Amino acid sequence: MRIHFTYSPAGEKAGEIHPGMVQAWDAVLDAAEKHRLAVLPVLGIWSDWNDGSNGETWHLWEKNPFNATLNGPAKRPGDLLDDTPCRQLWFKRLETLVKHWAPRRCIVGWEIFSEVDLITGATEDRAVEFAARAAAVVRAGDPAHRPTTVSQAGVNAWPKLLSNDAVQIVSVHPYAAHPFGGNLDELILKTVRERLQTYRKPVLIGECGLDWAPPRGTLDVAPGAEVGIRHAIWASAVSGAINGRMLWWQDGWDQFEKADVCRYYQQAAVPTVAFVKGVDFTGFAPVACDAPGLVGGMLGNDHRLIGWFRDAQCVPPQWTLKKLSGREVALVGNPGTWRVEFFDATSGRVIKTHTVKATKGPLKIALPDFQGSIALKLMAPIPKPPEK
Repeated sequence: MRIHFTYSPAGEKAGEIHPGMVQAWDAVLDAAEKHRLAVLPVLGIWSDWNDGSNGETWHLWEKNPFNATLNGPAKRPGDLLDDTPCRQLWFKRLETLVKHWAPRRCIVGWEIFSEVDLITGATEDRAVEFAARAAAVVRAGDPAHRPTTVSQAGVNAWPKLLSNDAVQIVSVHPYAAHPFGGNLDELILKTVRERLQTYRKPVLIGECGLDWAPPRGTLDVAPGAEVGIRHAIWASAVSGAINGRMLWWQDGWDQFEKADVCRYYQQAAVPTVAFVKGVDFTGFAPVACDAPGLVGGMLGNDHRLIGWFRDAQCVPPQWTLKKLSGREVALVGNPGTWRVEFFDATSGRVIKTHTVKATKGPLKIALPDFQGSIALKLMAPIPKPPEK
């Protein structure tokens, strides 16, 4: 669970924390621990530090207790990024929250700030300096030394920031409306793998969606949206990311828009969960493959591979599911004999088992007939010990 820990609507003074807010969030964390759910707290949010001057849809600077018009220390949102009384007070608040929640076992890391590049007046160099100093505050307050991260909007990437030690997990927020036309699965595969290759750090899908805009007239409410969301979850499972589902609207925020999309997706990840159950992802990395007419990917190591592929023509806004036959996936650099299991992507159940072998050239895997998409697992046989 990635949770935005916002200011209290009851009102707070700059640097202070309303006790009612802490009590409410403590109850949430109690429930998370009861249900064995991991939590990534988000301790700062861009909209609180955005004045809307660049046309942003959400901006709450006018309600931020750090705003000078509300007797706070900051004349402008960007004061947070500089060595100012505003930042000193914000770091005090950050330290208080981290020390209060550090004993919690359900906390798995700290997201210092969400979409820092959307702070009004933000620049890369200022964001790097802010992130480095904030990370030092968090680490001083957390004896467990959990990893820290700072995210950017969409798939934006400031290289200096993402390379900085303050970002120990690279967080991405893929929204597929533009320029991917709603193909969220493609965007996830592309972005996660680019980040892995470039920064050599774990990659988290912090939030994502078919469109960043509220779900009214967007692809999120299109008749075939369920197919697009399901494909995105499958894509995340084989992308190399450290998580597989973080839907912005469908997993909670639609409560503020009331477009009624949440209730349709409670079981959307069930087939993927069944597929990855028991899979040891240790040493897994993206695997190069060739799959004409298909979109998807392979992930694995020398002993086990997993993959998922869909019809390249199954695209928004219809996401038409056609039955395909005669399709093939070829992998380079995976010699030997492999046991292959094929899975129905709508249920997560095995539909066929086969054996494939590569001696010279690529490992070619003939896919059985499928509709829409298909998943597969490859297991290399354990070599027999030499006879004595």
